[in-house]
Amino acid sequence: MKRSIIAILFVLFLGTSVFAQYAAQLSPAGCVLKGSSKGGGYVGIYDGAFGVLGQYRIGIGGYSDLGFKAGIIDLESNSGKGDIGISLGVDTKYQVMEVRIMDPVDLSIAGVFELVKFNHFSNLSIGGAVIGSYPVELKNGRQLNPYGRLLLGFERSNQSWAGSGGSSTDFNLTLNMGCTLELSGNTEAMAEIQIDSDVAALVMGLSFGL
Repeated sequence: MKRSIIAILFVLFLGTSVFAQYAAQLSPAGCVLKGSSKGGGYVGIYDGAFGVLGQYRIGIGGYSDLGFKAGIIDLESNSGKGDIGISLGVDTKYQVMEVRIMDPVDLSIAGVFELVKFNHFSNLSIGGAVIGSYPVELKNGRQLNPYGRLLLGFERSNQSWAGSGGSSTDFNLTLNMGCTLELSGNTEAMAEIQIDSDVAALVMGLSFGL
């Protein structure tokens, strides 16, 4: 109960939790062990865009890790102008509940930063999130790990299409739901959907220990 209260207070303290428009979650609530690291490659299918993403995570403490995400996004606009841009993200995650020690679920809180930059458009997101997951051991000994992430935050957007322009700041509530499936001792397949008023997405890929 104490850990749950800490998680809720942390998110409320941030106040402006994040809206990660293209980076996605890509992993369950559990953290990479200290001294270990993981990498991954993914493809993302978004409303009006397609992306290729990469992730690197490293354990920085007993219950915390740090992640770096980068991607190339092929954006289609309503004006008919295609645009290829980049997505850069950093997040840190702290695990407050763990099934292994008899907690009901794995639960983490996270702080997230993401910058998306195109020729005529840029978007900056910053804030925090709550991530929950529950690992299930299958009959073949592999692990299935469904997870969800809730983001409540703000983004700062700037655009400069011909004949238009300006900037705006918006608050958003975003839900990511996904699942990882252990393929071998250090490789996982994953699939995730993002539900949001602005950008819905499907992301799929592989993660592996380094």
